[in-house]
Amino acid sequence: MRVHILVHQPSQTIPQDISFLTDGKEIVFNYEDLLTETQVMPPNVPICFANSVVGAGNRCSLNYCEKNIPTEHYEQFRNDILKHFIHNGQWEKYIQKKHVDQRELACINSTKIYTPDNSDINIDNKTNTPIIGVLQRYHNRYILNAEELINALVKQKYTVKFFNFDVGCSLPTTAKLLEDVDILIGSHGNGMGDGIFMAPKTTVISIDTRFYSEPWFTYIHTASGRRFYNFQCESGDCQVADFELAKQLFERYGVDMTYHDLLEYMGPKYPSRIIDKYFAGDGRFYSDYYEKDAIRRVEVEKLVRFVNEILEELPLVKNKSFVELCEIGKCCGPWCNEALERNVFKKGNAWGGEERTLSAGVINWKAAT
Repeated sequence: MRVHILVHQPSQTIPQDISFLTDGKEIVFNYEDLLTETQVMPPNVPICFANSVVGAGNRCSLNYCEKNIPTEHYEQFRNDILKHFIHNGQWEKYIQKKHVDQRELACINSTKIYTPDNSDINIDNKTNTPIIGVLQRYHNRYILNAEELINALVKQKYTVKFFNFDVGCSLPTTAKLLEDVDILIGSHGNGMGDGIFMAPKTTVISIDTRFYSEPWFTYIHTASGRRFYNFQCESGDCQVADFELAKQLFERYGVDMTYHDLLEYMGPKYPSRIIDKYFAGDGRFYSDYYEKDAIRRVEVEKLVRFVNEILEELPLVKNKSFVELCEIGKCCGPWCNEALERNVFKKGNAWGGEERTLSAGVINWKAAT
């Protein structure tokens, strides 16, 4: 039963097949959400369930939930999706069935794959080289020099999947795209959470803007068992002035900024004076909206060097558990201490619940060093 969507956008919703969970119905509360034959509106009489009603309750991997989600539940979800839709010939059946909404397959059909020898391969071909996924966004958080990054990765003899979810992507196609990716690179956003479809102990790298970075997905991945790093460029070369986005956001929230102040806000230095003038107090997060959504560049040479370091660590990763990697500072980046405490070391954590002791002096990798 899907009771509520925070921002209800039925015209943009893609039908989701829930057959991996149940052969029953999904109850929705808006006629616009009746997108599949399994979805029904609630009846006008009380509903009698044969067994029980199961809810998510107060469980999550973030710091504000009372109870945690065990890592086994993340892994079972991944395995159920792969078994039901992809493995043992299921993927061929899925893509051949009638899809009323073509957006279900759009992200697969638009994916480009680049190989070191320029050979043509499709989404099902296996290669012997590491696979790097580069996730692009087109509505906001666009990586301006993604092509430069792809070329640099291919020169390192890596295979690169270049894809986006903005064109549309169902749950099965999302899992299919990511199941064999060794490192996922993309702008901060929901796509980073899709790293749970990657194999355990693989790596997710969030490309953040010069003045904005946050640890949200550190919580998700320290619980689900993927290595996660924020990659934030401190150089002015990575900063992109997105005037149109700023104007739209500020107008939406009633911020009437002068042209000269807008130029200063977009300038090379952190705009403390402008933020204090226009976004004092509770309004500070309006400025965060722009910094989070702005176009960005990535320091290609530095990021490729870090990708190389991650792949050089594969023998170490293979021979250690995820918890052991966290104990030696090899599972997350500079803002992960609170996430590690909650999801790995504190009593009630996602990895068995027993309290663990983190050795003093362990330093997690930081992109700026």
